[in-house]
Order: sequence, then structure tokens, then C-alpha cells
Amino acid sequence: MAWTPMFLAMAVQAAPVTLAIDDARFAPLDPGNPNGPQMAVLRGDPATGPSDMLMRFSRGQGVPHVHSSDYRLVVLEGVMTHAQAGEGAGAKPLGPGSYWFQPGEQPHLDGCLSERCTMFISWSGKRDARRAP
Repeated sequence: MAWTPMFLAMAVQAAPVTLAIDDARFAPLDPGNPNGPQMAVLRGDPATGPSDMLMRFSRGQGVPHVHSSDYRLVVLEGVMTHAQAGEGAGAKPLGPGSYWFQPGEQPHLDGCLSERCTMFISWSGKRDARRAP
């Protein structure tokens, strides 16, 4: 069987990944804000997607925003909220083990109710974020 470039790309994506949480390398989402949200890439390239990552941020409410791609999220640490635009006040607290699926291009709002929140996120495409219109 010949190894075509597409076949090679599929083989690279299928490589197993094992990583202890203590070995995850967190870096600021915004290098200009080293104390802001941080992410650790586990698999893939968030700039092009798909990818898996860990994300951490401190207590606070985010701003309504959208992403180009769908994502799936599991809360690992802390208590979070997640709501579609306009539903923020009634968002149910979501502790460790909680899950949500967020379709791309749909405005939503996330918050951390505890001192720190850590989550696992799996992106179907590139990871980006922009304020909701």
C-alpha cells in the first residue's frame, strides 16, 4: 500500500496520546495577559483544528461570544455556568463531570463561580473566539 499524503495525515491524527495532568503545559491564551485564561493543547492544532485541550480560568463572568467551530466541553474542576445569549441570569451551576455541546456560530456566555475552573474541550475545527454581535 502506498502512503499518500492524506493517508499519512490520517495516520498522524490517529496516534495515541497519553498525558498526566501534571505534565500539561499551560500557556496564556493572550500572552499580553499572563494572569488570564490559560490552555494546554493535548492533541491537534487549535489554529487549524480539530484539537483537544485543557483550559483554566479564574472566577468571573465572560462576555457573550461565538466560535467558528462546534465544541464539546467537560468541567473537570470548579463550578461553571454556560448559557446561550440572553439566558445568562438563569444558567444552572455546572460542577465536575458536567458536559455541554456548543454549536459553532451561536452566541453564548460562560462563567466560573469558583476560585478556578478547569475544563476539557474538544474542538471539531479551529479554535477561535470573537465577541457576539
